[in-house]
Amino acid sequence: MEKLKPVSRNMLSRWSSSEDSLVRVFRNSSWLFSAKGVGAVLSIFYLAILTRTLGVAGFGEFMVIVGAIQVLTAVLKLQTWQAVVQYGVPYLLAGQHQAFRKLSAQNFWIEFIGGLAACGVLWLMLPYGAAQFGWNPAVEQAIMGYGLIVFLSVRSTPTGILRAQDRFSGNAFGDAIIPIVRFAGALVLLATAPSMTGFLIVWGLSEFVSFVVMWLMVWRRHEANDPVEDRPAAAVAPPSRKEFIAFLLFTNLAYLVSVIRERLVVVIVGFFVGPAAAGLFRLADQLANSLNRLAEVFARPLFAELSRLFAIGQSRKSRALFWRSLRVSAISGGILFICLLLLGKHIIAMISGPEYVAAYPILLLLGAATIISLSGLGLEPLLQAAGRARSALVARLAGLVALGLLLAVFLPEFGTIGASWVMLISAILTTMILFVSSRAVIREPQRPKPNAPIF
Repeated sequence: MEKLKPVSRNMLSRWSSSEDSLVRVFRNSSWLFSAKGVGAVLSIFYLAILTRTLGVAGFGEFMVIVGAIQVLTAVLKLQTWQAVVQYGVPYLLAGQHQAFRKLSAQNFWIEFIGGLAACGVLWLMLPYGAAQFGWNPAVEQAIMGYGLIVFLSVRSTPTGILRAQDRFSGNAFGDAIIPIVRFAGALVLLATAPSMTGFLIVWGLSEFVSFVVMWLMVWRRHEANDPVEDRPAAAVAPPSRKEFIAFLLFTNLAYLVSVIRERLVVVIVGFFVGPAAAGLFRLADQLANSLNRLAEVFARPLFAELSRLFAIGQSRKSRALFWRSLRVSAISGGILFICLLLLGKHIIAMISGPEYVAAYPILLLLGAATIISLSGLGLEPLLQAAGRARSALVARLAGLVALGLLLAVFLPEFGTIGASWVMLISAILTTMILFVSSRAVIREPQRPKPNAPIF
C-alpha cells in the first residue's frame, strides 16, 4: 500500500504538469465536467420539481418563456468569449497584458450594449406573448425581470478571460452556481407555493449570482498566466477591425443557429401544437441536451488549446490533437446512445412521472441528433481556431435552412415526433458539411495573421 502512494503522487504530478495537448484539454475539461456534473445531478431534482408541480402544459409554457429569452439573448447579446480566447491567448503568450486588458474591456462593452438592445426588444414583444398564452400581470413582470437579469449579466467576457488564462477552475465554479441556486430555490418553492412566477424569479436569481461570481473569479487574480516557453520573440500585433468584427459576427451567428436549433423549435411547437406538446418535447430535449453539455465540456477547452497551438505555429500538433479528440468523441457518443436506449424510458418515468413517458421516442431521436453532433465536436473549434469561422457558420446555416424547411412540412402533419426527426436530419447534414469544410485545415492548418488595430 505504501508503495502505491508514490506511484499515485507521480501520476497526479504528471497529470497536473503535462504539456501534452490532449492531456491539457482533458485537464481543463475535468474542471468544467465537475461543474456540469454538479449541474446534471441537481438538474434532475429541480426538473422533477418543475414537471411535477407545473404539469405537462405548465412546464411546456415555462420552457417556451425560457427558450424565447435565450433566443433573444443569442440574437442581440453577442457572445464574446471566443474572441477573447482567439485574440487574447497570443497577447498572454507574448506577455502583453495591457493589450489583453484592453481587448477584454472592448468585449465587455460589446456584450453589455447588446444586452440593453435585448431588453428593449423584450419590452416590445411581451404583450404579444401575454395575449397568446393568457399570462397575468404578475407573470409578465416576472418574465420582464428574468429577461433583464439575463440580458444585463455580462458573463461571456469573464468566461473568455478565465479560459484564455487557462483558469478553467474559476470558470467551473461560476457555472456550478446556476444549478445550485436553482436547486435550492426549487426546494423552497416546493415547500411553500410553487408557481410559474416563483420559478422565473429563481431562474433569474441563479443567473445574477453566477454573473457576480464569474467577475469575482476574474478580479481575484489580476495577473494573467504568463508562460515563458513558446513565447513569440516579437510582440503580437492586434487583429484588424475587419478581422475582429468578422470573427465576432461569424462565431455569434454560429452560436445563434445552435440556440435556434435547441430553443426556437420548442417555442414553435408551443405556439403551433400547444403547451402540452411543448412540455413533452422540451423534457426530451432537456435530457438529450445533458449529452450536449458533456460535449461542450470537451469542446471549449479544445478550442482554447487549438487557439494556443495556432498562435505558436504548431501545425503538426494541432492536427494530431484534432484526430485524437475525434476518436475520443466518437467512442463516447456510441456509449452514450446505448445508455439512452436502455435507460431513457426509466429516467423519464423516475424524474417526471408516467404521464411524461410519451416523450421517450422523442428523447431517442433528439439524443441521436445530439450524439451525431458529438461525434464531430472537434470540427467547429478547429475551423474557428484556424481563422475559418465563416466555414463553420456556413455549415450551421445550411443545417438551419434544412431545419426550417423540413419543419414546415413535418410539424403540421406529424407534430412533435416530426419535429424530432427534423432535428436529427439537420444534425446529420450540419456534421457532414463541417467535416467537408475541415478537410483543408486538417491537411494543412494555417495560423491566422492579425495585423492592424481592432478599433
